Amino acid sequence: MSKQNWTKISCKENGLSQQTRIRDTAYGGYGVGTLEDGRVIFLPHTVEGDTVTFKITEDKAKLVYGEVVEIINPSEHRIEPYCKHIGECGGCVFGHINYEKQLEIKKGFVTTALDRNKVEYPEATIVGCDYKEFRNRATFRVYNGTIGFYKFKSNTFVPIEECPVLKSSMIEKAREVAKDIKGKSYLYVTENDKGEALARTEYLLSSKYSFDGLKSREQSIGRKHLGYDTRYGTFWVGFHSFLQGNRHISNLLQDFVFENSEGRLGLELYCGTGYLTLAMARKCEKIDAIESYAPSVRLAERAKLKNVKWHISLSEQIGTMGKRKVDMIVADPPRTGLEKEVTNYIKDSGAQKIIYISCDPNTLARDISRLSGKYAIEKIQICDLFPGSYHVETMVLLNKVK
Repeated sequence: MSKQNWTKISCKENGLSQQTRIRDTAYGGYGVGTLEDGRVIFLPHTVEGDTVTFKITEDKAKLVYGEVVEIINPSEHRIEPYCKHIGECGGCVFGHINYEKQLEIKKGFVTTALDRNKVEYPEATIVGCDYKEFRNRATFRVYNGTIGFYKFKSNTFVPIEECPVLKSSMIEKAREVAKDIKGKSYLYVTENDKGEALARTEYLLSSKYSFDGLKSREQSIGRKHLGYDTRYGTFWVGFHSFLQGNRHISNLLQDFVFENSEGRLGLELYCGTGYLTLAMARKCEKIDAIESYAPSVRLAERAKLKNVKWHISLSEQIGTMGKRKVDMIVADPPRTGLEKEVTNYIKDSGAQKIIYISCDPNTLARDISRLSGKYAIEKIQICDLFPGSYHVETMVLLNKVK
């Protein structure tokens, strides 16, 4: 890899700069280097082995951030970007790193967090996927009729002509709507494998364009929800629903739940629109599924799972919902992880198995540490749902300690 190939994405700036060799990658998408005074510097769009010059952009004594001025010697792990916007757009912050190294880095995020929290665990496996058109949802930024995204860790608009990780049909539909949006706005788009799509924006529009349903401000036109087919059944999403964004391998999460579920009574926390419930319901006789967002529960009910009772409640209020004996628990919390009330409930639940699915290695490790003494890890599978980014999904099976 020649140095010339990489100066095109460097941030050429006048003024003083320092030089460092990148020695590690931190969760959050930063390469880790060292300042002349010995402090750590975090530099985006770098990788272990790069030698770079940089300028400091933020100095908080213990936390120092910067941006690359020039790549002096590129790392052996650096590749030609698969998109011309890599290095500027904040989406594929790992898009310059070869994929084997990306998987190694992401596995390290999980194991380092577990080690830091003194959690014992077996060998973790990691599964990757093709980055091409894997995303079935995205939030575009719109500025005067042009779609784009923000720069990494900023609100600076980056117009895009292409995005190889998104379904091309989503981009075409987004452009059609964006041309009528003035000023700054956003456009959330999701599309299933049948080509049916929903969109949401804060800008007031009077047509649904090529979308099957569009919500602008409080006005909706056309359909209000879509069905997504899986091997365990169909789940439904609306304008504000969460769904896993990888149409190639999201099914691995359902498979993990199906393969490791058993028992007469099951409990699911943070169930959303029932994506994981579909798999769990194949193995448990009865399930209590809990979700705080009422519209998601209404959509989950469309699956008509006869052995599932849906509850609209905060998961942390599970302890106030009365005593219940469960054989297993499935939890897929937000990035913030399990609330203390939830971990306390799980420890006292008597459940034989816990399936914990996490999108943040640090809160995952913290929560499992809190469960230690009562539960131990039997299996860890890491799933790279978002190749090119620093995000990683982890599936953990815990058994009750005898």
